[in-house]
Amino acid sequence: MAAAKHEAHHAPRHARPMLRVSLRNIAAHKLRLLLSVLAVVLGTAFVTGSLVFTSTLKSTFDGLLEQGAADLSVMIEPEDPRGAGVPFEVADRVMEMPGVAAAMPEVSGTVVLFNADGTPYQSGGAPSEGLAWIDPEQAVGSSNEMVDGRTPAADGEVVLPEGVLEGAGLAIGDTAQLYTTSNGMIDVTVVGTYTSDTDVGGYVGVGFTSEQARALFSDGENASSVSVRAEEGVGQGELRDAIAAEYPDFSVSTGEEVRERLSDQLGTMLDFINYFFVAFGLIALLVGTFIIYNTFSMLVAQRLRELALLRAIGASRGQITRSVLAEAAVTGLVGSAIGVVAGFGLAQAIFMVLDALDLGIPAGDLALATSSVVTPLVLGFVVTLFSAWAPARRAGRVAPVQGMRVGSVATEAGGGMRTYVGVLAVVAGVGLALIGTWQDTTKSGAITVGVGAAALIIGSFLVMPALARPIAGGIGRVIGAPFGAVGRLAATNAGRNTRRTAATAFALTLGLTLVAAFGTLGATTKESISGIIDQDIKADVVVQGVASQGPPVPLPGAIEERISGVDEVGEVAYLAFGFGVLGGEQQLISAAGGPVEEMIDATVVDGSLQPDENSLVVSRSVARDKGWTYGSTVPLVGPDGSESTLRVTGVYEDSQVLGQFYTGRDVYERLVPENLRTTFNVLVSPAEGFTSDQAREAVTAELADTPIAMVQSKQEYIDQQTGGVDQLLTIIYALLGLALVVAVLGIVNTLALSVIERRTEIGMLRAVGMQRSQVRRTVNLESTQIAVFGALIGAAVGVYLGWAFVTVLASSGLQMTTIPWGMIGIVLVCSAFVGVLASLWPAHRAARTGPLEAITD
Repeated sequence: MAAAKHEAHHAPRHARPMLRVSLRNIAAHKLRLLLSVLAVVLGTAFVTGSLVFTSTLKSTFDGLLEQGAADLSVMIEPEDPRGAGVPFEVADRVMEMPGVAAAMPEVSGTVVLFNADGTPYQSGGAPSEGLAWIDPEQAVGSSNEMVDGRTPAADGEVVLPEGVLEGAGLAIGDTAQLYTTSNGMIDVTVVGTYTSDTDVGGYVGVGFTSEQARALFSDGENASSVSVRAEEGVGQGELRDAIAAEYPDFSVSTGEEVRERLSDQLGTMLDFINYFFVAFGLIALLVGTFIIYNTFSMLVAQRLRELALLRAIGASRGQITRSVLAEAAVTGLVGSAIGVVAGFGLAQAIFMVLDALDLGIPAGDLALATSSVVTPLVLGFVVTLFSAWAPARRAGRVAPVQGMRVGSVATEAGGGMRTYVGVLAVVAGVGLALIGTWQDTTKSGAITVGVGAAALIIGSFLVMPALARPIAGGIGRVIGAPFGAVGRLAATNAGRNTRRTAATAFALTLGLTLVAAFGTLGATTKESISGIIDQDIKADVVVQGVASQGPPVPLPGAIEERISGVDEVGEVAYLAFGFGVLGGEQQLISAAGGPVEEMIDATVVDGSLQPDENSLVVSRSVARDKGWTYGSTVPLVGPDGSESTLRVTGVYEDSQVLGQFYTGRDVYERLVPENLRTTFNVLVSPAEGFTSDQAREAVTAELADTPIAMVQSKQEYIDQQTGGVDQLLTIIYALLGLALVVAVLGIVNTLALSVIERRTEIGMLRAVGMQRSQVRRTVNLESTQIAVFGALIGAAVGVYLGWAFVTVLASSGLQMTTIPWGMIGIVLVCSAFVGVLASLWPAHRAARTGPLEAITD
């Protein structure tokens, strides 16, 4: 009690000197804290860059919305956005209402523009659409301004954005080719170019006359919506109420309400992107905690005599602890501040790359939001303090008498209890993940596996010090065997401070766990997609539209009739899509034509896969959920309000190819006007006496005038469908690479500080005859065994968790678990190289240690 009062009494008096001690320590040993600062910098830079990128996108898109709807007073839309639309006559009548300055029917549709060399123009993901050209005085919304040439005055004349004309290699007066879903390939003449105040990179807006746009992109009677501009002095709410009273069957909103709705939808989309990127920044910070923990643990061990002397001259335990935390606080603040600045640079670099790729992403001035600065600053600061807390408390427990000891000793107290808790956590994690795979619902199973994954990862961290001596040492003996005594010396170093070895290796363990888990999930997804398509599709050739802007472009309607007429072609089946209210719910309804049973392999539960007139064929799960059985009748309401009744004529086991349900061609023709009918894909088998290659070549020749049609073999189709999984995995691996970079920095940091800590030992070895090359080789081997140790544990944990998640998701279509052993093997080999690379600088420093100088120290 007296001691506590004594410490409390003297604490204020020593507070400032202790702070000076902390700052002088940082100033005197800048190099040893540099890598810890870098760990904080990388994590906070990624978090900052993510927040700035998404907030800038949101701000820029909001600005575009403001400009694009600056004079939009009222929007008239159908109650059901997938319905027939708003009749053109409504726009004509609204124009005559008091207070209305302009009423513009919105007419647009998907098009593909072809370059002068005959190849499709790549919009990079931005919209590519045909639209009705409206003179700026009569337009509502974005302001289009002619740059050169004239406006379209007759069918076949179009205007293009100025940048698109140049990018496509065209000039005013040239004839260009366009693909439209209603009329297929058409020839048009470019008569002018324009700019818009809402332009984004890659956007293709092909302006037609109003008459031709209506013929190409509407049913001839309805627009998708009607935009209204009020006369000066007329309020938006006033005009909305007047129009809503006149047309109660439509949804009528003010321009401000439309902007808010679109902004909210954009915010929801960007939030997902934000969470995705920030998650990887947090992973990097988490990995960084182990670097910071290691750094301060080793600094405390190296300064043991210094801390003991401070205790001997009156410093209290609390003051010693606070002095170490003060160093951590400075490290966290400096690293976070640099990270925030670097994050803004990262966001700017992302926009530059996207702009160079012409991906249709608008770029503006970087948005400086408070959260983009404060959040990463607080995160970096808190993470650093949290990481340094245990070493700081250990420093506070240093006894004054330890100042009389020679050298520094790193203790590993508490290892037994830590190992017991770790083993329990590992067992619990493995058990929970296994239990999750047995649960009935995907959601509950995923949650249970997720909890098990957290327990397994935490348990692995706690138990790794106990595994370091047998596993890391064993790896060291195998790797070091060719190097004789040097290899044996390196192998024993891992067991000298197992906690440090484990903390260093765990940074790599966490990264490899995520890589192996995502790799298993991705490989299984690819194999499942391949297996489903290979098993369910019996056709040898698949025809669908190009996918340069996301989903495949719809094929021209009745294209299947042209394919059927090819001599080398035998059976032809096809799928198309329309919208309607089925059983009281708005649905995307697929329609199948041709010999479905012969081209698609699905297990029939009842009835037939072949649709009859007014029939509906449904999957077993949908039939169960809706209470439909063979012979049930289901009401259908088309977009134009027409009503009919469908009869369930077939029930099949769930099929990824057939989807939930489909109808016949007769129903599709009632749902979709003739000029808007398209085909999604066509399945083709060769005629008797011809091979699949001959059939594919013949179909390709027949569709030479339809360049948006891709004619593929079944294997090419499978490869295309699985290509998206590869792209997503590439992005994820690239982002996880950030965590692996931080892990490598951790190995560099640990080895560098270890070299400083073992300076006397290295000097002794040099004095008894060890060569500089042998010193470097020892450090190289030590680093390699740490890296491989961490990678092995991470691969094992990641494969198990990947298997568990894949098993839980089996009901979503994932089939037999596929573990990417080849990729995991490559990663393990790369880990060994990473260990060598990470050790180059510390090994060089160790080799420069002078024998006499080190022994004198």
